[in-house]
Amino acid sequence: MFKKVLVPVDLQDTGFCLNALKIALREVRADGCELHLITVVPGYNNSIVSSFFSEKDHKEGLKRAAQALMDFAAKNLEDDLKPMLKVHEGSAPEEINKYVRKEGIDLVVMRAHQRSKINEFLLGSVSARVVERAYCSVFVLKD
Repeated sequence: MFKKVLVPVDLQDTGFCLNALKIALREVRADGCELHLITVVPGYNNSIVSSFFSEKDHKEGLKRAAQALMDFAAKNLEDDLKPMLKVHEGSAPEEINKYVRKEGIDLVVMRAHQRSKINEFLLGSVSARVVERAYCSVFVLKD
């Protein structure tokens, strides 16, 4: 049914997306579709990031994020699976939806944090913004 499945990975809390990954792997195994894993880090254009880090530190941070994503895949996926791994910079919901559109993703599988209304107002909800602007089906798992 699906050809390309995406699981966003929060490298600050990799355990958070493991249930989403399990659901995505069922689709991958059942239909033989491609698995994509993406992580989004704050962009260097963000004034907070650019004021504290040099360009060299920025590049090193991107390399570390890429390595962490590769390590996550190696630890949590069987050897025969070769997912597409991508690190993007910027706003997580925007970058996830750009990636979905660019790569022709059919399904996004992600977890939603259970936050209080105040936290959600102040911090926003990545999953809600992905669903709101999605160009494909989004499977959101709640705690």
